[in-house]
Amino acid sequence: MSDMLKIGTSGVLAQRAMLQTTSNNISNVNTEGYSRQRTIIRTNVLDQGAGFNTTSRILNTYAERELLRDNARVGYYTAKTEAITIIDSMLSSDATGLNPVISDLFASIQGANSAPTELSSRNSLMGNLEVFTNRVNSIGNNIQEQYLTNNRKIEESVTRVNDLLQSIYKFNSQIVEASTDTSSAAYLQMQDQRDHLITELSEIIDIKTVEQPNGSCYVNMASGSTLVLGDGCATLMVEPSSLDETEYHLGLTYNADNGYTLLSDDVGGKLGGYFDAGDELRGAQRNLGKVAVALADSLNKQNKSGITLENKAGDALFNLPETRVFTRSATCGMTMSFMEGYASNVTGKDYLIKINNDGTYTLNEKNGSELTEIFQGNVDDLNGTITIPDLGFQVEVSGVPTAGDEFLIQPTANVSYNLSLKINRPEDFALASVIRGSEDSQNLGNATISIDGVTNTDAFSAFSMTPSDSINGSVFAAGAPVRVVINAAGNYEVHDASDNIIGTTLASTKGGNILANMLSDVNDPDSLVFGDAETYPGFDFSITGTVRNGDSFVIGLNTNGFADNSNGILMQNLEQAQLVQGRINQTVSAAYSDMVSDLGSTISVSNVNLEAATAKRDQTLTITEESSGVDLNEEASNLVRYQQCYQACARIISVSQTVFDSLLSALG
Repeated sequence: MSDMLKIGTSGVLAQRAMLQTTSNNISNVNTEGYSRQRTIIRTNVLDQGAGFNTTSRILNTYAERELLRDNARVGYYTAKTEAITIIDSMLSSDATGLNPVISDLFASIQGANSAPTELSSRNSLMGNLEVFTNRVNSIGNNIQEQYLTNNRKIEESVTRVNDLLQSIYKFNSQIVEASTDTSSAAYLQMQDQRDHLITELSEIIDIKTVEQPNGSCYVNMASGSTLVLGDGCATLMVEPSSLDETEYHLGLTYNADNGYTLLSDDVGGKLGGYFDAGDELRGAQRNLGKVAVALADSLNKQNKSGITLENKAGDALFNLPETRVFTRSATCGMTMSFMEGYASNVTGKDYLIKINNDGTYTLNEKNGSELTEIFQGNVDDLNGTITIPDLGFQVEVSGVPTAGDEFLIQPTANVSYNLSLKINRPEDFALASVIRGSEDSQNLGNATISIDGVTNTDAFSAFSMTPSDSINGSVFAAGAPVRVVINAAGNYEVHDASDNIIGTTLASTKGGNILANMLSDVNDPDSLVFGDAETYPGFDFSITGTVRNGDSFVIGLNTNGFADNSNGILMQNLEQAQLVQGRINQTVSAAYSDMVSDLGSTISVSNVNLEAATAKRDQTLTITEESSGVDLNEEASNLVRYQQCYQACARIISVSQTVFDSLLSALG
């Protein structure tokens, strides 16, 4: 009887534990982060009846670890795609993009060329020039704002990561303290809460976990850095670059007083996605600046090669801003500006000047943290204006650099939202050529002279002109080519204003590009007088038709040539010119289209990867829920079964009592 009572009592207690566990599962069916629990009854090996019981969580360890990786992938592609989709939509839209505005601008240049003396067509050109400038500013500002918003998301993500790491560490400590009773509700609940935090953490960064025998869980970054240990947790830090405060670096520290370890941006999860999105946005900003500089500089240079409606030398249409060079040097500062006429060499890259201990400096192309040396020079040469025509910019140095100084040059990063118009009147469009050619009325032949284009009017050219000043009184520089005479051999002799022969162009050229083909020795085809006629004298001309011995042609300033549109035609031709630097130089429209296409391709790939990552995560989540999730049908069935067992065990106790009472009565 005592055995029956003990057996029944142990059974009742065991089934009550089973009922409690089942009831707990049912009540937490919708609780986020809850893992289904299971109570196991052990056989009483010392006596009859049910032995002790243990309650634990049901987990699929492999699936849980796989879910952490899947969460990180989904988080990464979600963050990256969301951050750049807005900008891609803006760049590709006809209402907010740049290509339609570029097309309208060149169409208005063509319209002005059709009536170069009419203010109405010039006003239309002025309006489209303003629209182009405003659109470049608008796109640049929007990209910059999105970039700064992305930086704020990086900061918020790092803050959340640190909060999670602290909470995970605290739960680990509490779990270890409670590990004397691993079946207690508090112990199991703390494990659920900690694991839920780990799951949230895995969405922000890519992590791995290592379960410990004492119930705690160590957390590592997938790249290997430890985040949570038994004696503490790390702190992530996001800090601006020492030079560019908008460029963030990620670090990790266990003790802020001892500094921090710089981490790769490739941390996975949302945080990694934000860092990569920032690179894409900054790349778009630089490429937009490269396109804007190429077109603005080319239009500037061409307008300065013509005559305005008021007989003035043309001036620049745009203000290309000087850019402050970032440095922490206490002894030296720099500013960067673009070199006129060299915009096709502007790459859209960043550059870093490093001052070395041996008295030299190096100019490096900067790509993230990677540096590629371009050239090396002596520090003593870093004074005044340093021109780098191969890269399209120059640097103005003030002060004396010291060893260890660094100077970050970002030529095109800020151009788009700082570009502005310099011209403010339609009369200032220099559609007429600076020069014109004429034939001597006594010529025997029927040949005519035509200007092929003016390409340079600065101090290095054959002209003596100041932008926006009247050309009246302007003259050609001494020794400049101003007259052509046909000799007995049919060759083209080029003379200066003093009638000195500068050189001769062979008759075999048939008068095409006289100055570019001019020789100092007609017997030496390599004896070109002008190695670069586009720079000096800065113009060229051709003679077409039949020439006779003694025929002459004169080049002069195009004073009052208001009806001329030859310089405007050259402006118009810039639409199809390969102005933008690249593996193969491109037109402005093609370069912009490629920029939009590259960004769209990045988004498309991210969306495909996001779809695949989401499907994989959902599959893994299904597996984990099959193990850890609560199935109401199963739990309801268990509830009935355990209730029946409980009642049966209670019946054993009742029977033992009846038997005991009967025995007492028989003995009484």
